[in-house]
Amino acid sequence: MRDRTLLSVISLAGIFGVYLISKAKSGIKSPPSLREDSNLKLLYRLKLEEEKQAEIIGDYFAHGVGGSVFRLPSGDVLKVVSLENDMTGEGGDLNRDQATFIEDLWVKKLRGEPSFIPQFADIKHYHRGYAGPKMARLVNGESPAYGKRPLRVGERIAYWVMEYVPTIGEGEMSEMEIKGGQNMIKSWGKRHGYTIHDLHPSNFGEREDGSFVVFDPWPSKD
Repeated sequence: MRDRTLLSVISLAGIFGVYLISKAKSGIKSPPSLREDSNLKLLYRLKLEEEKQAEIIGDYFAHGVGGSVFRLPSGDVLKVVSLENDMTGEGGDLNRDQATFIEDLWVKKLRGEPSFIPQFADIKHYHRGYAGPKMARLVNGESPAYGKRPLRVGERIAYWVMEYVPTIGEGEMSEMEIKGGQNMIKSWGKRHGYTIHDLHPSNFGEREDGSFVVFDPWPSKD
């Protein structure tokens, strides 16, 4: 499964048009809240084969307030968010908050430091860069939310690959299990300097083993 996920990630490179933020790109400025060049070098530890193209990355199946979600051939889930537009009129703040949070934890994970906990969806890859032509066509063609404001080629984006959660919402979990999981997520966020919001049923779920998992919260920096 890990190899299949890695192959899916490798095939994304040609679609996304991944660039290091230190590489100049006219007309787009780096959001000040996101990490700088040193962390990007760490994020790019997995060498992606950018020459490998893929016509289809997976099946579109959802769009939240902030981004589009696709099911990859590996069975994992890909979320794509614009860092310039979150469809809420906030200019991308929601997406930048979420991307910054996941990037912070992803960098810690790569460094071998305490990072993610079992109550949060397993993040298997994270990167940010610019939307390539294929990605723009795919997102705009598959996601109705982008009809009024299409994703532009060259627009700054973030994306991450995470585990698929089969049951969205309460499932067979008890109220005590859900509350316990939510409290652990909130405490975990605080330890890393974030307040975790938006822990409603559409943003958490139940794994096949019955465990509680959050996959789409709104973290804000304390």
